[in-house]
Amino acid sequence: MLFQPRVNSYLILPFLFILIFNFTFYFDQTHGQTTLKERVLNRGTDHPEVSDSSLKVEEVAEGLHVPTTMAFLGPDDFLILEKDKGTVMRVNRGIVTDMPLLDVDVANSIERGMCGIAVSKNDFKTNVYLYFTEIDGNDGSDRAGKAPVGNRLYKYELVDNRLVNPVLLLDLPADPGPRHNGGAIQIGPDNNIYVPVGDIDGSFKADFEATQTQNFDDGIVADGRSGILRITQGGKPVGEGILGDSMPLRLYYAYGIRNSFGLDFDPITGFLWDTENGPVDGDEINLVNPGFNSGWQQMYGFSASQKKSNIDDLITFDGNGRYNDPKLVWTRSPGLTSIVFLDSDKLGPQYENDMFVGDVHNGRIYHFELNEARNDLVLPPALADRYIRNPITFGAEEIIFGVGFGGITDLTVGPDGYLYVVSIGQGKVFRILPE
Repeated sequence: MLFQPRVNSYLILPFLFILIFNFTFYFDQTHGQTTLKERVLNRGTDHPEVSDSSLKVEEVAEGLHVPTTMAFLGPDDFLILEKDKGTVMRVNRGIVTDMPLLDVDVANSIERGMCGIAVSKNDFKTNVYLYFTEIDGNDGSDRAGKAPVGNRLYKYELVDNRLVNPVLLLDLPADPGPRHNGGAIQIGPDNNIYVPVGDIDGSFKADFEATQTQNFDDGIVADGRSGILRITQGGKPVGEGILGDSMPLRLYYAYGIRNSFGLDFDPITGFLWDTENGPVDGDEINLVNPGFNSGWQQMYGFSASQKKSNIDDLITFDGNGRYNDPKLVWTRSPGLTSIVFLDSDKLGPQYENDMFVGDVHNGRIYHFELNEARNDLVLPPALADRYIRNPITFGAEEIIFGVGFGGITDLTVGPDGYLYVVSIGQGKVFRILPE
């Protein structure tokens, strides 16, 4: 029989106490690192909050009716669109003007309405570019339910607190709709206008002619749908066409777009990025090179996940167009909307020139760093497969920058260098700034 020493239980107790204390301390420390994140993730939609305790959220404007996008005129002074009303409001030092600067007749079913705005200023005048779904309201009838005459891009002049002298720059399809109209206008570093246009809900409807820009081999070449269009600020084509010289194909910077609510240019490289929405899953973040083919309607999400389609089936416009996989894909759609690069160090140097993305279903803001070449996202190990699953993939919580914004339709960097958030659900504008 082997010798078995007897151990006095009283001698073990101090060691057990030390072990339990150390484990508790370790748990509290590690748990404490995620407590704020968990609190942010679980916060109700009526209480915007960010995960960085050195930052705060403050309300800038309220009482807006279904606001979509905003554009600054100067410090503490911006224009903002009210989607269903067809109005452009001005907010100066937090005060919303009593009367709109512009009131136009818009179709407002689902995603139709006042969709996009951009401002261009010089020494002589301020031009305001608006993208909206227009109707003929001259007969005095109610706007609700009226058929649109088109998705239009107009240029206006800001004179004496009114938007005047409209010039039609783009007249695009609005049928069949009512979804996927696009319109998130951006003025690029080349001073040209870029505007995403979705498939206007018509990719699979037999009564509406398909296009090759939707990757239908037997479709008409193009009609303005399913692309990112590029024009000068005067409404002219920019140089030679990337995909071809016929109109409107000559205007396409990218194609194969199903539905997009967000564009922005990297302030360091000038590269264009977009957000796109899939049908139920497959929301994407993309790097958009000239001639980029996003794949719709043959594919969405990652090409390797497609069972019925092949990259070889996509339209290339004689090799001028090229498909590339997204940089990140959601397996369940959060309704990605705005994308913006924070070209400021006002929130701290750790965020300068980083990417921020909003969504409308969860009211979340996502934060991403870019790699050294700035052609890809730096993702946590939990997202090695580049898929985000809902609820958020375990271990990937660090990409959540904020929640509780009640449906985000726009993110904008103000002249003050802070991040502004438009909440369509709350009818408010928020600002994120240091505590």
